[in-house]
Amino acid sequence: MRILITACAALFAIGPLAAAQSNESEAETSPAAEAVTFDAPVELARLPYDLTPMVCPFKSDIDYKPGAIECGRITVPENRERADSRAIRLHYVRIAAFGEDESAHRADPVIYLTGGPGVGVGGYVARLKDHPVAEHRDLYILEQRGIGDSGQFCRRYADTAPEMDWADNLETRERASTARMLACFDEARANGVDLSGYNTVENARDVQALREALGFESWNIWGISYGSHLGQMLLNVDPQGIRAIVLDAIVPNDLVGLMDIHRIFDQVFENYLSTCDDSAACEDLEARFFAAIESLQDDPVIVEVHDTERFPRGEFWVPPMVLGYLPFMMAYEQDEHPAAPAVMSALADAVLERDETVLKGLGAAMSSDDADGFTVAQGMSDAIRCNDGYTAEAARAIEADLAAYPHLAGLISTTQTAREAAQACVEAGLAPRDRADYAIPQTERPTLVVNGAWDPVTPPWLAERVANEIPGARYIETPYAGHGPTRSMAECGGAVMTAFFDNPDVDALNAECLEEGVEPPVYLDLMTTTAPLKAMTKLERGPEDMLPSAGWLAASILPLLLAIIMLPLGWIGRVIDRTPAMELAAETGGARLFGFLAALTGAAGLTAIGYGAYAASEVSMVALIAGFAAPAGLGGWLILASGALGAITLIAIVRAAFGETRVRIGTLLGLFIIGAAALSLAGFAFTWDLTPF
Repeated sequence: MRILITACAALFAIGPLAAAQSNESEAETSPAAEAVTFDAPVELARLPYDLTPMVCPFKSDIDYKPGAIECGRITVPENRERADSRAIRLHYVRIAAFGEDESAHRADPVIYLTGGPGVGVGGYVARLKDHPVAEHRDLYILEQRGIGDSGQFCRRYADTAPEMDWADNLETRERASTARMLACFDEARANGVDLSGYNTVENARDVQALREALGFESWNIWGISYGSHLGQMLLNVDPQGIRAIVLDAIVPNDLVGLMDIHRIFDQVFENYLSTCDDSAACEDLEARFFAAIESLQDDPVIVEVHDTERFPRGEFWVPPMVLGYLPFMMAYEQDEHPAAPAVMSALADAVLERDETVLKGLGAAMSSDDADGFTVAQGMSDAIRCNDGYTAEAARAIEADLAAYPHLAGLISTTQTAREAAQACVEAGLAPRDRADYAIPQTERPTLVVNGAWDPVTPPWLAERVANEIPGARYIETPYAGHGPTRSMAECGGAVMTAFFDNPDVDALNAECLEEGVEPPVYLDLMTTTAPLKAMTKLERGPEDMLPSAGWLAASILPLLLAIIMLPLGWIGRVIDRTPAMELAAETGGARLFGFLAALTGAAGLTAIGYGAYAASEVSMVALIAGFAAPAGLGGWLILASGALGAITLIAIVRAAFGETRVRIGTLLGLFIIGAAALSLAGFAFTWDLTPF
């Protein structure tokens, strides 16, 4: 979740996991990504395109059998509108149809158009290699130009000159994003990149080139998010090469409405708040949430961070956007919706109370490099957004957008910085292309338009407009679904798309499962705790900072686990030997029973908390910011009970030691350790905020 807020406006041009700001830790160049310049000019219609097999770059990261997934490269012109263009190599992937009945495999493949713009292909392969749409048809994925092994430039985009990222207000942050974009453009040009060739028209021509090079007269198209934009462009560029097309999570080809980002954010909040009734987290949530945003605007928070390599000043400004960003990103996946109000509530309370633990934990989270397998080639994304007009549309729309949603002013972008970014594109030579290229396609190709009703980044009103303008298109809005239901509802989406590609008749298609959607979210009540953020703060300083706490926990729980095993065994042994404890000098006046109960409740409590943490993380890793799911609350009480029983054990063993009956030193010592361990575990729980108080 590193640098959560960088270039927030770019979110509205990015597909799944756009938040994963790329660390780009690969080498600066790779043989698969290098551009190759030919002596003779490359003509627009140069055929055949060169296809070269290659070892898949994700071979060690994704488990598959040889032949199940294959990779290759295609050589294409970087800019087909220039006779002297150099050539670049693009990486593509084939996921072979995996259905056991090979006679049921279809000859017409599917090509998946990826999101972003700028998201690498590896995460998609991992996600889609088992998607039911690939059961009967080969599934191709093209890694778009300027990404990963398709000639990525500015590989160290976010790592170069980290001092540029310092900001203590929104305008400074936005200007830093623009400056970083321009620095990337300068670097790319110095390395021979023709940035004008990075646009959705050329991306569509690349898809056409791959189809022709593979020898398919036509194929089926499946595009989600930016892939839906590319799919619409493909309908304009290569209509004859398309059998049928599914567009999901719609980015309109003309971009109109896409950059109404304040309206879109407001809708995300409204979705949660309007359905948030029964959960304790929902109590007065709207007032607390917007009060926290206003609090961060009026009284900025700057926290210390240990990572001075990433943050040279050792400080990080906590932007108001962080309150909106996390629930916004949770809206992408409907499985994460149940935890969103709890996260909103926890963040709001932490800000209003200026909870240092939570705020420092957020700073640590923002400096981490976890991208869940997805990375964004930000240089390519910037070039696309300039050339296609995303940045210009944001500048055009923002004034009216802000006027309609003044309560979000200062949260996402400002009128001035949005206009400065658009002007920077023009001055860098990347002015928006001719808008005639970006018309909504007028095509008779069978077109299915799908959108999640709760899609946070490409809301359904965009999809409805596009579907109405494409002749004969069928529109399906999937209730309560997030971003890309044909992907996230894999079984349903796969069945609908397979039926559609088998018989591309939108009117005859049975898409009932998509039309029914998913169940409304049932919001979670979590046991609030700052333990995950405390741990993240310590880990940010280095794993060694966690060693004392880990040692404390181990020293507390191990004696209790041994007690659970050994105390019953001792009792069983005495029963078998028919020897009373008194005769063995092991009579403890009840300390043994209390010690066993202390051990049992302590272990049960820690298990319940661990399961609660696991259950919350299964809904969303972000949910851990708010706390742990049931039965973690019960676990906290059990650990407190364990501490109380441990204290009783110590009292009983002291009384036994000084009583009239002799007790063996080993028995006294063992029970003393058990009682002390139970008390220690309770102390650990208090220190780490794992109790109900």
